[in-house]
Amino acid sequence: RQATMTFLSYLSASLSWMKTSDLQVRFMSKFLSRSAKRRLPLTTKRARKGFYKGNRATKEGTLTSKGKFISDPDKMLQLIVPDLTGFKLKPYIANTASKLPPEKRITPGA
Repeated sequence: RQATMTFLSYLSASLSWMKTSDLQVRFMSKFLSRSAKRRLPLTTKRARKGFYKGNRATKEGTLTSKGKFISDPDKMLQLIVPDLTGFKLKPYIANTASKLPPEKRITPGA
C-alpha cells in the first residue's frame, strides 16, 4: 500500500503540468458492485428475457391504434446519386486490373 501511494504521488507530481481533465485513468474490474452495475448502460445481456434495444433505425411512419403502419414521405430516406452516364469505371474493380483471366495472361519471363 505504501509503494502504491508513493507511486501515485510521484505520478501526480510528474504530471502536474497536465490538467486533471486530460488525465483520465480508470481502473475497471470484472467484479462490480450492484450499485455500479446499475449505473452501466442497459444492454440486451443485462436485461431480462424479451428486451429488444433496437438498431438505431429511423421511424419512417406511424402505427395507428389498429396496428396499421402509415408511412410518412417526409421521413423516408432519400439517396442523392450523381449522374453516372459515360462513367468508365466499374464498381469495386481497380483501373489497373487486367481484363484477362489469370490462365490466359502472358508472363514476360516465361
